[in-house]
Formats: sequence, C-alpha cells, structure tokens
Amino acid sequence: MRLTALFFLLLPLMEITGFVLVGQWLGVLATIALVIASSLLGVLVLRSQGISLAQRLRRPRSGDPQQAAQSVLSSTAQVFGGLLLILPGFITDILGLMLLIPVVRSTLWKIISPRLVVVQTGRRRARGGGPGAGFADRDPGNHRDPRRQGPVDSGDIIDLDEGDYHRQNPGGSSPWTRLPKDEG
Repeated sequence: MRLTALFFLLLPLMEITGFVLVGQWLGVLATIALVIASSLLGVLVLRSQGISLAQRLRRPRSGDPQQAAQSVLSSTAQVFGGLLLILPGFITDILGLMLLIPVVRSTLWKIISPRLVVVQTGRRRARGGGPGAGFADRDPGNHRDPRRQGPVDSGDIIDLDEGDYHRQNPGGSSPWTRLPKDEG
C-alpha cells in the first residue's frame, strides 16, 4: 500500500524528468508531437476496446468461464492501456503500450488467474407481465393466485387494491408525509 502511494507521488516527478530529457534529446516540438500522437493513439485504443469490452460483458457466455474471464481481463487491460496512453507522459505511455502487447497480457493473466474465483451465473427470462407473471424457468404447472391469503413465499407477487392499505400518521412533521390539500 505504501509502495503504491509512493509510486503515485513520484510518478509526476518522473514524468517531468522524462519530458525534460526527451525534450533535450529530440527537441520541444518533437516532444509535444509525441505526446499528442500517444494521446490520439490512446483515444483510438480506448474507443475500439471499450466497445469490444462492453459487447463481451453483455454477451452471455455458454463456454468455459475461465476463457471468458481471460477474454474480459485482456480487453480490460487494453482499455487501461488506452487510458495510460491518453495521460501525458512517457512513463505512462510505455506502461500503456506494454498492456497492448498480447504476450504481456497473457503473462498478466498467468499472474492474476490463480487469485481469481470465476463464478458463472445464469439469467432468468421473464414471461409476459401482469398478475401471475413469473420467470420462465419456474414450474409451468404452478399457477397460484398471487392474492391468496397466508404467508408470502419468495417470488410471489403481491397485488394490493386501494382498500388493502392505508397511510400511517398522514399528518407527520415531514413535508414528504403530508397529504396534499384539496383545492376547491
């Protein structure tokens, strides 16, 4: 934790030093052109990989969950690499470019994967709305009246009529609990 904080405190100093050294070596205009070019590259990477990552996260996975997790991690690393390229500075550019290299991403997966727990979840599709509507994977023969008396089971729909409930303490001190005055 302290090393991370120290890194983020020293990063601006290292970036300024990098600007000075590269500016002395290449010249001011070439240094500025490199910074602008790396930022544009970062925007392009972020745009393409951000869309790809969003599509991968929305798409249901029926295959191997480990492979899906590796795919998401790879796309996330590329998005993070694009973000690092957008930041001005040569150290962040080097780190961002490294995250765009497939060998680096696969090595990152080998380091991170033993610590990951991949959980596969299922989705439920809802049937048509209205009273008695439920989920598609429920027993189709289970057509219980949601207005029945008795304890409420998880998943039951409670449909109240206007006479089934009343306000408690309608004249409370909070303006949110006061009933509107009739105009007439």
